[in-house]
Amino acid sequence: MNRIIFLLLAVLVLSCNGGIEQKEEPGYDRNKFFVVNYESVLNNKAQVNLSELTDDIEYIKLETNEKCLLHRMAEYFFTDDYIFVDNSTHILQFDRNGKFIKQIGTPGRGPGEIGLIRNLSVLDKKKQLVVQTNWAHKLYYFSYDGDFLESVPFNTRAWRIKSIPGNRMVYFDQCTRGHEDYMFALTNLEGDTLDVVNNHYKWERTLVSGQSIQYSLFVPIYFYNNTLSFKSMHNDTVYTVSGDSIRAEYLIDLGDFQLPQEYRVEVYNKLAPWDEYYERAKGSRFCSVFEAKEMLFISSSDYKDYNTVYHMIYKRPEDTGKLLVDMHNDPGMIINDIDGGPDFWPLGTVNDSTVYMPILPLDLKNREFRNELTNAEGVDPEKKNELINMIDGLSESDNSVLMIVRLNK
Repeated sequence: MNRIIFLLLAVLVLSCNGGIEQKEEPGYDRNKFFVVNYESVLNNKAQVNLSELTDDIEYIKLETNEKCLLHRMAEYFFTDDYIFVDNSTHILQFDRNGKFIKQIGTPGRGPGEIGLIRNLSVLDKKKQLVVQTNWAHKLYYFSYDGDFLESVPFNTRAWRIKSIPGNRMVYFDQCTRGHEDYMFALTNLEGDTLDVVNNHYKWERTLVSGQSIQYSLFVPIYFYNNTLSFKSMHNDTVYTVSGDSIRAEYLIDLGDFQLPQEYRVEVYNKLAPWDEYYERAKGSRFCSVFEAKEMLFISSSDYKDYNTVYHMIYKRPEDTGKLLVDMHNDPGMIINDIDGGPDFWPLGTVNDSTVYMPILPLDLKNREFRNELTNAEGVDPEKKNELINMIDGLSESDNSVLMIVRLNK
């Protein structure tokens, strides 16, 4: 069944759980380094039903009014009490039922104003929001009540700065200029470097200004088990923060799908080499990953044909993985056999055992999808009717609906 195709830009969202701290008791050694064999998983195709992972689905309708209209690239962050939305130039705060509470921060470039949010961190214990702006080399601190607390300058060209519990920060550099010493750095609030991940591939740039491509599908960081894990675009080792150190956690071995470093567009010292770059990069893939319920959710795309997304679920304790396919054996998502609604692929975590996906009401009210939902068989009829009633109460221009799935199996 051809399920819902929700807005691609929603898939481009980076979304990390910045607030909820939840310790799990794993049944295996989480400190043991391991390798995910991408090509092996790629050959293990399977249809996976949502009922294999959960018993129920929750839908949260985010309130819609002129004060809380969502940006097309909104990013979502969850705590026990709130849903915070990075809305590009400000933050929107909702309660866990989707009711709008307030706007935090205002657009602009004056004192305490947000020009453009590059990265948002949620520090739930401190009840603080930390904004890395796009132009000003400052971090802006806000309280959950919406008060501007302070701005803290930083002296780095890091692409992303993530504030994490324990008064520490992780700096992520894309390493696009050729001479960077590190990809990641862990620091304290005073700016003292605690540990780094060195950049082992450098080159000499001959152009005055270099070329670069931003793949928004790439997600570099995620929270799990009360710590931060991260990987770079062109290096598929996943690292994690362990106390005041950074350690290598696991590797996603892309095999023949790995793009050679010398093929990166930044390394190719010619102006606008897009056609040549795409031809060389054809067939190579990049991947993003996050973890929930001791499972890795891996999504990957071709550097050239990045509209096709390959979704994989990898179970860490069993050291096994599957490539999700639809009934036609084409790349697919998790089949919604519970209420007949949209097929599911999580974009991030609510907490360590709960994941979510935003859906556009415009897609839910699509006539083709509605016909498929009405005629869906083998699903819970009561849950299907509840979903239909919810959709009937939506307008096409409403804010996103958040599909919440607790992984309890």
